Amino acid sequence: GLAIFYETLLVILVSALTAAVCLSSYLVTKRKTMLFACIAFMFYFFDVAWVLQDELMYPRLDAQMTSAYLMVRSYASILAGAGFLVSFWLVVCTVLGEKSRALMAVPGVVFVVASAVVLIVFPEGNVQRFTFYTLRALLLFWMLGFAAYRYRTTDDSVERGRLRRHLRLYVALWVLGVLVVAEDVLFFLVVDPATLGIGPWAFTSERNYAENALMLVCMFVACRDAFRTLALRFEHPPAPGGERREAVLNDTLMRYGKQHQLSEREREVLYLVLQGNDNQNIASSLQLSPSTVKVHVHNILQKSGQANRQELIRDFWRMS
Repeated sequence: GLAIFYETLLVILVSALTAAVCLSSYLVTKRKTMLFACIAFMFYFFDVAWVLQDELMYPRLDAQMTSAYLMVRSYASILAGAGFLVSFWLVVCTVLGEKSRALMAVPGVVFVVASAVVLIVFPEGNVQRFTFYTLRALLLFWMLGFAAYRYRTTDDSVERGRLRRHLRLYVALWVLGVLVVAEDVLFFLVVDPATLGIGPWAFTSERNYAENALMLVCMFVACRDAFRTLALRFEHPPAPGGERREAVLNDTLMRYGKQHQLSEREREVLYLVLQGNDNQNIASSLQLSPSTVKVHVHNILQKSGQANRQELIRDFWRMS
């Protein structure tokens, strides 16, 4: 029982810390993915914290109060589930460059409505609880399926290469998502959860260990990306002033240069290339010879794996 208790505390703690790190990264870079990730992990913080609340409240409630409490908790669970899953869906849409507001909104609305229908229409019992919590996994599978569809249908080789960099995370999410459903099947439809109690704690889908593992993987990835961004900001503070585009350009230039190991001079040349300058103008701006600028541009193309300036510019802004 103590092991399960502290495992829950660990997930709560890591959720809060990850949300804070993502918020810090957002405040520095203004990247929407980090804001959505922060919101997702905060909702998951409450989703797990309410499990401890249940264990505190159940022994103190009579039958009538228990029924009312469970109803409120069920709708709170819909709120928490929609909060972190829809936020992750917005992360996926942002990464894939999806602009349709309807497509961004519909999966979340369907999830909330379907969850409420299950609570109202299905008779109370393990089948109801299994269906209720499996809707979370279905929304996860929708995100993964949509990402696969976009990968298969795009003709942009640069976009394909960018998405392939997330392949290990993609596979891990599929595996853990399947395990989430398998765990719910086992403890709701195959085995009576009460027979697997440990002290006052019992296995339920609210304490789904595969789901916790899935979220910990997402937290690790989010923290890794946020720390990288914050470290780059520390190494290369952005130039003061400028409009929104200038801020985005400076931020992306640091990350792009770090990823492709560009020198300081090559970053300066790349900055001017992105402004639409030709070699002659770049040479005048940096007080270099045109032949030297040509060498720098060639080196940038080689390091970034791009064939020409147009592909270089497109690849650069995809990272922004």
